[in-house]
This record gives sequence, C-alpha cells and structure tokens, in this order.
Amino acid sequence: MWLKIVTLVCIISEIGSLLYPLVRDNQVYNYVPPENDVEFNLYHRDDLEVSDRIYVEDGSSLNKSRFDAYLPTKIIIHGWTHGDNVPWMIEMREALAQSGTCNVFVVDWSNLSHVTYIEARIHNTVVAKQLTKLLLLLAYHRGISMSSIHLIGHSMGGQISANVGMRIKNQLGQKIGRITGLDPAAPLYEWPHIESLDEILDPTDASFVDVIHTNARHLGMVTPAGHVDYYPNGGDRQEGCIFWICDHIRACEYFIASIRKPDLFNAFSYKDLNEYARGRESQLESYPMGINANPEIPFGIYYVKVDDTYKQYVESKTTLSDSYGLNIYHE
Repeated sequence: MWLKIVTLVCIISEIGSLLYPLVRDNQVYNYVPPENDVEFNLYHRDDLEVSDRIYVEDGSSLNKSRFDAYLPTKIIIHGWTHGDNVPWMIEMREALAQSGTCNVFVVDWSNLSHVTYIEARIHNTVVAKQLTKLLLLLAYHRGISMSSIHLIGHSMGGQISANVGMRIKNQLGQKIGRITGLDPAAPLYEWPHIESLDEILDPTDASFVDVIHTNARHLGMVTPAGHVDYYPNGGDRQEGCIFWICDHIRACEYFIASIRKPDLFNAFSYKDLNEYARGRESQLESYPMGINANPEIPFGIYYVKVDDTYKQYVESKTTLSDSYGLNIYHE
C-alpha cells in the first residue's frame, strides 16, 4: 500500500519535469493567457477577511483602497498548483497584515497555476509582466520607491520575482529593495539546465536577496541564488517529512514562524560548520533567518538547525491535498 502511495506522489510531483522534452505541439508555446487571470489583492489588519482588489490598468482602484504610501510593501507570490486560498498563503498574509507595519499584497495567479507544470512554467512571463505593472502603478500613482518593495515568492513565485526584478530595472532604472526566495523552483530553471539569469533568481535581482532552501536538489534549487542563502537542516530534507512537497512547503512555514518570532532561527556561516559541530555554537556569530534577514548579514551560505520548536508559531498546515488533491501528510 505505502509503495503505491509513494509511487503515486512521486509521479505527481515530478510529472511536469519529466514531460519537459515531450511538450505537445507548439500550442502551449503560442498560447498567451488573459492578463486578468492574474489578480492582486491588498489585505489590511482592519478586516483580514476582505481584500481590496487592485486593477493594474485602473489607478482609481489603488486610490480607493487601504494602501498606505507611508508604509513599506510586501508582496506574496505562490507557485505551481497553489492559489491565494491555500493555508500557508492565508496565514502568511494575515501574520504580516496583523503587524500593521506594511502593506500586504497577494498575487493570485491560480487560474494559470492549476495546469501542467510546463504550462505553468510558460505562464510565468505573463505573471511577471502583470506584477511589474502593479509596481509601476505604485510608482507612478503614489510615488513609491522600489527600495520599499519586498517580494516574497515560493517555488515558481521565487523565480517570477527574479523576472520582475529584471523588468523593473529596465523600465524604472531602480532595484527592488528585497526579494525573499522560499525554496525557489528547480525543475525547468536549474535542471535539466540552468536558465537565463533573467528568469532565475540571483543576487542582481534586488538590492538584497535572501533564499531559504528546504528541498534542494529536488523541487527546490540547490545553487546559491541570493546574497544570503540559508540551508536549514542541510537544505535537502526537513524533519518529519516523507515527501518532497512537504520539504518544499516547509520554507513557507519557517518564514511564517519568523514573522511571529523574528529571533527564532539562528543561522551560522558554513565556514564555521566544523566549529558548530564541535559544540562551540556559543562562541560563533549567529544571524537571523526569515523576516529579519537584512543586508547587514555578511553575504554567503548559512546553516540553520531547525527542530519542532517552530511549530509553536505556525497555526496552519498545507497538505498534499491543498497541492494535488491527495489527503496525505506526515507530521
């Protein structure tokens, strides 16, 4: 029984990548999805259940919204098969909005993500174009500097952020302030070959790029992609996970936990890993992972030991059912 379940999940998780050389016809490549399939919703702590829909071609929708030009802006972008209603997206936007310290946008491209992996990969371009239009709207209608923008992207969302960073540099001559990649997608980006840097996350995409790797070499990138790259528990497999998708989503859960307890995670430079292994942790300099990551952290690669403590700060659980319609999850 378990063998059948494992086989089924592996097939579902990997099918988009395995079919990469077998894309049907040129129909997929020639298809341009409607731009209104990408939605932008602004959330405010006054009412977390109701969002303000922002239309990138209509400046009045921004003017009528609860957007506060005096606050920095955080924008959450999901990946393949997800949408704005999956548990981690709901909890992350609410945790950020409740802080009252920022504007919180959610990019909902679920109409374009609930397709085969290769199609979703191709749809990245239209999502990036539309998100760029949103940022231009903020810049032109409300005078927002791109330095106040923080993109938070999981999986494909992390790679979409990279494309947006490139477009903003080209169109505004500014850099986005920060991009956080939550286990940025690897299939069709990092393997079977490395894609163009215009489409894959790297340190040039924002003034500060931080990346949390939780399923490296599989669904997530193993290659360092930021100024600061964190590899919790080695970055490959996470405690309590059987399936790759569990490891992959864990990056989102770690980030949510850090919003509620910014000093929860202590990261140590891989240069000091031998000293850490010898139990000399107290003698080493540690740095925050998650919401409090910042440009003052020396650029490089960091190791973070994560145990079950983080679960005290995460209320929801995103399951395989949320991603693939399978009600299987390992605690």
